[in-house]
Amino acid sequence: MKLSELTQKANRGAELQRHNRSDGELKQQHEVLLSTLLREQQLHSTATDEHKRRVNEIKLDISELLSRFES
Repeated sequence: MKLSELTQKANRGAELQRHNRSDGELKQQHEVLLSTLLREQQLHSTATDEHKRRVNEIKLDISELLSRFES
């Protein structure tokens, strides 16, 4: 095998290692982003539920106040 062929083979091997490492890093980043997105969705859902609860509570308070003035 010629020196140039050995060099090309070594370069391909190094490139493959970089690609595999890069692929692994991207997969890890993807997992982190997905778990972060899930947490953000859960937080949003919790905040939305709390907001709805507070709105209903305020509506009841307003209805109660209005009924006092109407009586």
